[in-house]
Amino acid sequence: MFQTRAIKIFRDIVSRKGRTALVVLSILVGVFGVTVMMSLADLIISQLRSDLDPDEISHNHVYVAAPGTSVAVEEDLGYLERLRELPDVVDVEGQAVYAVYWRQAGADEDYTSGFIIGFTEPFAEAEREPVARVTEGRFPEPGVYEIAIEQRFADAHGVEVGDRLVFRTGDGAAPDWTVVGKVLHPYFTISPALANDIPPRDALYASYADLQQIVGYPGLTAIHLRYTNLDAAQAGADALHATLAEETPYVSVFSFFDDPDNNFLLDVVSQVTYVFAALGIVAMVVSGFLVTNVVRTIVLEQKKQIGVLKSLGASRRDLFAIYLGMALIYGAVGTLLGVLIAVPFAGRFAQEVASSAFTYIGAVKVSPLGVGIGVIMGLVVPVFAALMPVFNGTRVTILSSMTDLGIDSTWGRTPTSQFIGRLPLPHTLRQAASNLWQKKSRLTLTGLALTFAVAAFMGTTAMVSSLAGVLDSVYDSTNYEAGLTPLHTEDGPEIARLLSEQASVEGVYPGVLASVGVEGFVSDDLLSGGSNQMQVLGLDPTGQAVSFTLIDGAGWSEDPTRPGVVLSRMAADSLDKGLNDNVTLSHAGRTADFDIIGINDYPFELIYMDWRALAALTGYADRQGEPLPGYFYINLAGEPDAQAVDREINQLVAMLNANGIQVTATNEVQSQDEELQSITVFSMMFNVTSAVMAIVGAIGLLAALSMAVYERQREIGVMRSVGAGSLTVMSQFLVEGILVGVVAWVAAAPLSYVLGYGLNQVLPFDYVTFSYPPVLLIAGLAGVVLIAALASLWPSLAASRKTVSDILRYQ
Repeated sequence: MFQTRAIKIFRDIVSRKGRTALVVLSILVGVFGVTVMMSLADLIISQLRSDLDPDEISHNHVYVAAPGTSVAVEEDLGYLERLRELPDVVDVEGQAVYAVYWRQAGADEDYTSGFIIGFTEPFAEAEREPVARVTEGRFPEPGVYEIAIEQRFADAHGVEVGDRLVFRTGDGAAPDWTVVGKVLHPYFTISPALANDIPPRDALYASYADLQQIVGYPGLTAIHLRYTNLDAAQAGADALHATLAEETPYVSVFSFFDDPDNNFLLDVVSQVTYVFAALGIVAMVVSGFLVTNVVRTIVLEQKKQIGVLKSLGASRRDLFAIYLGMALIYGAVGTLLGVLIAVPFAGRFAQEVASSAFTYIGAVKVSPLGVGIGVIMGLVVPVFAALMPVFNGTRVTILSSMTDLGIDSTWGRTPTSQFIGRLPLPHTLRQAASNLWQKKSRLTLTGLALTFAVAAFMGTTAMVSSLAGVLDSVYDSTNYEAGLTPLHTEDGPEIARLLSEQASVEGVYPGVLASVGVEGFVSDDLLSGGSNQMQVLGLDPTGQAVSFTLIDGAGWSEDPTRPGVVLSRMAADSLDKGLNDNVTLSHAGRTADFDIIGINDYPFELIYMDWRALAALTGYADRQGEPLPGYFYINLAGEPDAQAVDREINQLVAMLNANGIQVTATNEVQSQDEELQSITVFSMMFNVTSAVMAIVGAIGLLAALSMAVYERQREIGVMRSVGAGSLTVMSQFLVEGILVGVVAWVAAAPLSYVLGYGLNQVLPFDYVTFSYPPVLLIAGLAGVVLIAALASLWPSLAASRKTVSDILRYQ
């Protein structure tokens, strides 16, 4: 009996090569989608888990500056020792991150911006978020002009071990520094000057002692503290800030807490990648719809065969083995091909996406988990998809199978059929609707595949659009293209004077960036959850660095000298404060009350205030107590693009260096472009999943219409016999396919909104207010009509080529 089953399975599969190819292709695409997405999640999460050692992660990260003074290297070790004496502190280490401009020795090219990073402990002995490993060469030694570069720096700039680099310095002295190693630094590194993370592609490393020679070292930029636990770190924050303010020259610019056992970076990346993995699984399940349709059709076509097999003694178990075996063969072939294509693609895709997830994957890797899930689902989903049609089809009795004429006694008599027949529509469209209704169970699954595809596209696009809209609103509120942070804050007045003399500079506005404690506020942000810290932007109210969109109050628009603060919309909501209310701010033991003079429509929690008031609160002052700007907003002439801004920054930095002043410069236009590029990568990942489901839906529609052409040859013959031309026959099937797409779009529209809103809630984008652009409905309709038309084209052409003689020979 086994041989008989195998022969029948083989002959049924081979006899309909086109149908078999479509089913295999559908499963291939589904397996490809689930394997790629599961592999992507597994490879990135596994790499992050390998890179991030919980024992090395700090509980509190405090980013500091030393305004008005420079700190000797040896003094820092004493300050760190004092912090180790604080209650519940287990370990303390310092880090220095400063901007540098470098180029290859002997080259005539312009200097390129980067960041030099040093640790207070030797590289091999650092324990607080250190360099993870050396990928080539070795760590640099102090005092002999040696540096290391991040592996991603080497990849981005083509720098190799043994190359020599020159750094631009204020005094013109520029010795050669030899690259002795490539390293991987997986931990989140922030520059207080940027108030943002340092891209690994810009990171160089030198010994702590060599920073003085490279950048004129003015002090630490970060202090990492390990406590007995996270609760102790949060409870000890006030004592830490007070000690910094009272016993060291440092002031806290920004700080955040982290849980070593639940690292925020790993948490964010896990949330995002697991969403993609879930969508990949959905795509695989959708591919099973076509298996259901095909097996149902096969069972119906072979109804008489089933009766004959039963009359010859075949049991229902035998019939299950035949038809489920067919589904298993479909799955095995599709799975094999899908996995073979997906494995190299997933490995390469993971390499490209890894940088957006703050990790590095060097060689193309294979994910056993991704492959395993792809194989299991590729084999199991088709079998499960075939269960119901096989169960129903094998219930047929010998008598009913032998006497079946294939005609439903109620055909055309149901209320719905009669309603469709009376619709005031063109004959072709009315006939298409009638035919779809007659095969509603088959086309429902095909329509669902298209529905999920269109819903995924429109929903994820709405989510990405909402995220991009937030960034656009942020950058639209800024009136500057570049920012400068002085290495020595006492250079501030001279910097302002020199910059204002440049023809390319239209405006120079002083400012201060800091995080302060806000009474009554408890942050739920990933980087400062549980603390009372909120970001404060200190600016000159008489300047034009920021454009306010006030939704309440006048702010400084009527009186630039007016004391008080402006809250962002999110900050006002979090504090439950409004116009003319009072807010209490504190920093390192200093406390001050401020009136709220305006509410700004800004999507993040932020407080705006006069930079001089913020400098007084945070201790950003010289030894005489005069406030010092820690940042300069620079408005350049015209509307330069990122490359033009980069050229201007290079010229401005060179001019300041020639005057003995070193600064960290930021290209705000480039930052915006990079943020939008990250969103593009994010959108691309979603679109891969949408494309997989769209392809599966298109294949399903193609298969369904192909089967309809085969089944309706009598109908085509009748149409031909009464004078219907090829175009009429073709349009009949083409309209049916497009109608399926339109119905799928109608069902997808509300589903896409639910999906987009759900993604907004699940993903770590609390600051995004979800919005659904109406134009997406038009784009979705156009897309699904195009997909349906293309999928329907071949079956429609096949139907149009049928002649009466062909049909008579078939009959």
